[in-house]
Amino acid sequence: MKRLKIIEQIIIVLVVAVLIPFITIGIIISNISQQSVRNELANNTSLIAQFVGEATENYVLLSQAQLDQIASGFNYIPNTMAKIQYFDEIESKTMLFKDLDIIEKNKIPKEKYNVKNGRLTLVSPIDADENYYLLAQINVNIIDKLLSKENIEGRNIYIFDYLRKKLIATNVDNINTYDVVSDLTLKQDSKKGLFGKKKNTPKAYYKMKNPQWLVVVDTTKKVTAKTIIKARYRIVLSLCIAALSIIFIVGLYTYYLYINIRQLFKGITAVSKGNYDKKIHLIKRAFTPHEIVFLAKEFNYMANKINVSYKDLREKNKELERLNEFRENLVNATSHEFRTPLTSIIGYTSRLLRQDIVLDDETKVKSLQIIKQQAQRLSNMVEDLLVIPELESYSLKFNFDEVDLANSINQVIEYLSSNEVKFVVDIAPDLKNVWSDEYRLEQIVINLLDNAIKYTKDNAPIEVMAKNEDGIPTLKIKNKCEKISDDIKEKLFEKFIRADSKLTRTTRGTGLGLYIVKGLAEALKIDISLECDESFIITLKFNDYV
Repeated sequence: MKRLKIIEQIIIVLVVAVLIPFITIGIIISNISQQSVRNELANNTSLIAQFVGEATENYVLLSQAQLDQIASGFNYIPNTMAKIQYFDEIESKTMLFKDLDIIEKNKIPKEKYNVKNGRLTLVSPIDADENYYLLAQINVNIIDKLLSKENIEGRNIYIFDYLRKKLIATNVDNINTYDVVSDLTLKQDSKKGLFGKKKNTPKAYYKMKNPQWLVVVDTTKKVTAKTIIKARYRIVLSLCIAALSIIFIVGLYTYYLYINIRQLFKGITAVSKGNYDKKIHLIKRAFTPHEIVFLAKEFNYMANKINVSYKDLREKNKELERLNEFRENLVNATSHEFRTPLTSIIGYTSRLLRQDIVLDDETKVKSLQIIKQQAQRLSNMVEDLLVIPELESYSLKFNFDEVDLANSINQVIEYLSSNEVKFVVDIAPDLKNVWSDEYRLEQIVINLLDNAIKYTKDNAPIEVMAKNEDGIPTLKIKNKCEKISDDIKEKLFEKFIRADSKLTRTTRGTGLGLYIVKGLAEALKIDISLECDESFIITLKFNDYV
């Protein structure tokens, strides 16, 4: 036999002990309340009849007053064409009057309020002698406009004249029309009242003064059934709601207790499996015991402490991995890049020191030039390695002063010039001076030109252009190069990124040049951008200038 849970057992007990007695009491009380519902239905019908009568009467009187006002201004219109336009404008703007016309006195309808085809004819004199009248028609089927279906609640509404002739009918069921007319033969002495033979379908009338019409409201069987049944079951429903409320409150307590205990079990299981991010989220209501809340709070505090420690350990492991990767890249880059210039320096120095051969002056000068170039390479690489820690720790110091940008560019070009490198220099004579650190500025230019020299295709000349663009000193360095892939292009300013593949290195360098250029440029407030297609163009814009 399956054992029921606590919440299931409590629900069964409450249904048997509370719900069944409440329903029985509700059925008894609903029968007693039927009489009061019937009276309410009759009063409501009478109020609807009065409301419709007063609204219709006010509508007719208001329309007559507006027609009198229109007629009073008719004689002030100068000609026939203007009068026709006057009528057309009234019909289009007011949307109330239709078929405005001028008639003689002897053609006025005998009945003061004549209704035909759902329209009421009104007249108003337009001259002092009352020989001519202004005739207009208004829509008298106004009940649909005055009342929504919710207000009349499905009732039939009639308007009769003094001869008991039906003038207007709204929401009418033709089957009940005969019964209404038959009941109207009874004598109605008062201004309003109830009539009809059936108690559950009361009918109400209301006598209007001007015009002398009779408004009748008929309660249909659908309305009667709806109200009485609704009232009957309203009581039963109230008792059921009361019973269910008791069940709900007790069940809610059991439910919260059960759900929160399950949350504790899930949290403990998750932590035991190594998921330290798991938190216990209780459903905190008035029914949640204090002990459960306290236990969950302490558990979350413990799990958070473990999680923080675990994350710190994981971050430190990642940092160790990054440092190890940096160390490997640095060792690989420096061991490879330092070896070449050192080999050249040692080789040419040994050559100069040999006593067994005689070297001419040209060979000696050429050897010394190569030794100098390789020593400069070593110096640049060492400078790059030394400046990286200071850039990353934001501890690099600068000596700002007014710098002759044109002179600095020329000095760097002279420094890097050799028989194998060709420069095309275009420096504007009006190039502005900049406010910067001259040494660091030259370091930026050296790295950029050195990078251009390494990757120049077919020994094409390197173009160096400096001028004022929109008043801002701008330096552009352009060299012809192989096409660079998009993924490499986005990472060119990162550490150890080379334009050529790691597996097929064809150029020298540590991959730190552009990374250092980017860091120094940001520190000196220099905007740097690049374009890579068949040519590699680096643009520097100096924001601090004199």
